[in-house]
Amino acid sequence: MLERLQKLLDDLRVWCDQARGRRSEISRLTGVSRQAVTNWIAGRQEPTAEQVLKVQEFLASQTPHLRIVFDRSALNNRFDLLKASRLEELTRDGKVEVFHTTTFLDETLRMANSNRQGRSEQLKTEWPFLVSICNGGWFKPLLFGQPPILKAVCDEELESWEKDSKWPLVSDQVRQHSEAKVTRFLKGSGPLIELINAQPVYNQNWQIKTQNNRLRAQLRKESTLRDVPFAHYHHANFLEAGRLLILRPQFGQLQPLPSLDHPEAKFEAWRRAPASFPHFTAFVGFWIYSLYEAEINQNSPLDRNWQPDAEQLCFLADVDAIVSSDQRFMKQAFEALWQPSQKRFFTPEEFVAHLKQL
Repeated sequence: MLERLQKLLDDLRVWCDQARGRRSEISRLTGVSRQAVTNWIAGRQEPTAEQVLKVQEFLASQTPHLRIVFDRSALNNRFDLLKASRLEELTRDGKVEVFHTTTFLDETLRMANSNRQGRSEQLKTEWPFLVSICNGGWFKPLLFGQPPILKAVCDEELESWEKDSKWPLVSDQVRQHSEAKVTRFLKGSGPLIELINAQPVYNQNWQIKTQNNRLRAQLRKESTLRDVPFAHYHHANFLEAGRLLILRPQFGQLQPLPSLDHPEAKFEAWRRAPASFPHFTAFVGFWIYSLYEAEINQNSPLDRNWQPDAEQLCFLADVDAIVSSDQRFMKQAFEALWQPSQKRFFTPEEFVAHLKQL
């Protein structure tokens, strides 16, 4: 019951944050003050059963049937399947809402500089489709922002200030400017400086992934963990993992994060109410799962891309489903952390079949 109520309030928060005046609309619908609606969303107060029913019926009439993000693997060798589906039609009609993550966009645009034959031409074919279906927006980067224009979602969440109606999306102006710049680049009318400047970062990230793999391999080698359920492992490591990600000492498991102001106060706020920080709390869980997977699955190869996979999965705090062909870390981590919350993981084939029912 509590999980269903939390899911409803999460959906209400997302709907209210999409435009100004929506909390007032809910207050009129339910006969309570706007502050009471804010208190529901913040977890400080619970609606009555009658108010819950009214909100459920209202959101069912307002929200799309499905809100999704794509993992890059969903398009690899599956683009024609998705292009021929009802996806464009359903996004035009508002029955499906598509969002793109920074990770998905980054991995897509890097195809322009790929040494693999045909990847650059593949990007030119895919880009107009990806622009056309993205009727939801672009999510800001989860962990590594580019201040002042793009701060990291987790850092902004920990700041606990009032978010604007589009948060955690980039502004329409930034998105439209970036889309136009990429489109011009793909038509051959100039270089994409951002790709050139990002190459040293990609090289650094590759080195960090290699180092992280070594650390996880060493953890696996030293592990005495046997037959421990993930729920127990998660519970035992939850607060310490959150503390490290907020206080941010120099340690080797993640790419170094920029320091936060007043980290002890932020840790205390998170410790008292982790559900109020859904993106950050989700990443804490996925980081713990990456360590658990290294220890428990002794015979499985370590996935060096666990972190970008985890970053994308965190945005299931905002959407209903992810579409991916990944059957390793992403699928397993999803099953451990999101499946109990009624989120969905579609293969491209399952997703296309589902679209036929909408």
